[in-house]
Amino acid sequence: MSKSCIVFSAIILLFFKIGCYPKPIVLTDDLGIDIPNEWSIPIYGDSANVGDWLSSFNDEELIRYIGLVKTESPDFLSIIQNKKMGKYNAKIRGSSFLPSVNLGFNRSKSLQNLSAFGFADSFFNPEGSDSSSQNAGSNNEVISFENETFGFGLSYQWEIDIWGRLLNERRAEQKDYEALKYDLSYLGFSLVIRSAILYFQGVEASGQLDLSIESYNSLVDIRDLVKDRYEKGLRSSLDYRLAETSVSTAILGMEGRKNQLASINRQLEILAGKYPSGTFIKQSKLPKNISSVPDAIPASIVQRRPDVRSLVLKVESSGNRTAQAKRNLLPGLSLTGSLGTSTQDFDKILNEDYGIWNLGLNVTAPIFNGKKLRSAVKVQEAAFEKSKQDLVKGLLQAFSEIEQLMYFDQSLVIQIKALQTGVEQSKDAYNLSKERYDKGITTLESVLSSQRQYNSIQSQYLQLQRQAIENRLLLILAMGGDFDFAVEGSN
Repeated sequence: MSKSCIVFSAIILLFFKIGCYPKPIVLTDDLGIDIPNEWSIPIYGDSANVGDWLSSFNDEELIRYIGLVKTESPDFLSIIQNKKMGKYNAKIRGSSFLPSVNLGFNRSKSLQNLSAFGFADSFFNPEGSDSSSQNAGSNNEVISFENETFGFGLSYQWEIDIWGRLLNERRAEQKDYEALKYDLSYLGFSLVIRSAILYFQGVEASGQLDLSIESYNSLVDIRDLVKDRYEKGLRSSLDYRLAETSVSTAILGMEGRKNQLASINRQLEILAGKYPSGTFIKQSKLPKNISSVPDAIPASIVQRRPDVRSLVLKVESSGNRTAQAKRNLLPGLSLTGSLGTSTQDFDKILNEDYGIWNLGLNVTAPIFNGKKLRSAVKVQEAAFEKSKQDLVKGLLQAFSEIEQLMYFDQSLVIQIKALQTGVEQSKDAYNLSKERYDKGITTLESVLSSQRQYNSIQSQYLQLQRQAIENRLLLILAMGGDFDFAVEGSN
């Protein structure tokens, strides 16, 4: 067998050893973890699905604010620009797959010295000439002339991708860009959810301020009643001082709630890029009738999450880069050439009679590189395995997030119902204590204590309502969308 046949056979065997383009990753592949078919937990109350998550809160001001965030927020606009940068960077990095063609024009001017070629003496002092004709040579004058050349043409260079090295590089860049888009999409979705959470924190703060004002007014009424009876000698100075102290404390609480609401409004303004533009919180009532979580949520829903999709694409990209590194061990073939003109007359630069061209075929093969290429293969193989473990970790985190948020959602439903009863009972207790105090049956301390308890449980109830909304928003983020799409997308 000839040497050429042996070399060719070795190349073919190496090609099949390296393998073909890796297949896309599917979440149902064996990743070494147990994935449940669905989550199923006891559901409290109605099991109706949530539709459009933004509209489900029935808050036009929230919808308006989220729209403002999507169009005016510096954070959101920055995400859009990052997406553009990623798009064009991917085009730059993936352009090696295409041939390189350059158009060029050049003008060169040179100065040639005849003395350097030994022509000057013979030119000025020919044999037989008299001495009077040798002035130039005797004066050691240097004779030179200028030469100007114009050139115009095309140059061409193309690496022939016989092994698919450049193809794998291009596919890797495409997948990296798709992964970047999903990462940015997740950032944008997170920003929207965070904006909605902050908005409802503001609504709660407004409701808490209303409660503090209501408590202040109630304590002022008690103070005025005690003061009137104290001045008539019907109540002790202790009652009067306790009543005045409670009013002062209520003022402190009221001012604290005002500052909290103002701070959240400023945060909302900054998030929307509108500082300072006024007040975004125009109501103090949180939505109460939020639809409950469905009885069962398919585990495959994690495939909708942009961050999980990004991890899948990164695994595929790493597989392409591994294939590219292996193909770097194979010989390379490139085609080069040029076509153009070269003339001393600019007017003839497009004249084909002065045309020049060249065409070349280059073959390169790695012979000795200090094991650099094989080490690069090992690095990419390790990176590929790491990307798969990152995917497994991302899936486990996604499962854990969804499951914990679902259980917390149900716990909050139970807590809210319990507090509803507590609010009603504490209100009755407060009214009863006031009646008993008016009749002289109980003390002012008992009245003030029941008032504080009533105010406190109302505040807790409002806080739990906000927490339930916040948990629902985080669950929507964890699922990558609302429940209706989740169920439909799983079929």
